[in-house]
Amino acid sequence: MEQWPTLEEQIEQAGIYYPRKYDITYRIGYVLQSIGALGFAILYALGSKLQIIPFVIFDAGIALSSMFLLVWKAEIKKFILRMTFAGIALQISSIFVNPLDTFYAGKMFFLGLGLTLAGGAGLVGKEAYCFRFNEGWLLLMVYPLAVIPNLFGFASHRYNLIVSAVIAILQISFLRRKLSQPLLKKCEGNVCGLPETRK
Repeated sequence: MEQWPTLEEQIEQAGIYYPRKYDITYRIGYVLQSIGALGFAILYALGSKLQIIPFVIFDAGIALSSMFLLVWKAEIKKFILRMTFAGIALQISSIFVNPLDTFYAGKMFFLGLGLTLAGGAGLVGKEAYCFRFNEGWLLLMVYPLAVIPNLFGFASHRYNLIVSAVIAILQISFLRRKLSQPLLKKCEGNVCGLPETRK
């Protein structure tokens, strides 16, 4: 029976430069996402105005993991990067719009958050598909619940508190499983297939 090559062998054969330090940086992004999610849930519960800080940390984590994501299809990474950085740009823009129109600034912020979470969903979805992380599938379902009700003005403080707490718990559980993996671990059951060799 033919032995399936390790991920490092697949990377080398495909001519892709992806050292172990890239995988470490990719995981640091998830650490930042978990810190941001937990920090926001706590500060939101306390009604603190400092809750913007964990938001920035969370966004930075998604951006970092997006940049160091390893996938065989370039289109997937491009989509995740575009969603992530377009979302961050909208969130930053909403700060400057806020003094002029609070209503539209709020809509811009949540639209930007939705785009960023679409990028984040791509990240956790990839991990769920490759490594069967149930937390990834659950985050895929919960992320829209954090945005859509707020975008249309249906969410209450209690609702947002519950959703943010659920996201924080799932992020931490996801992080624990991701950090327990060996570096450059190949997909479970080789579901990702093999990369195309660069000529």
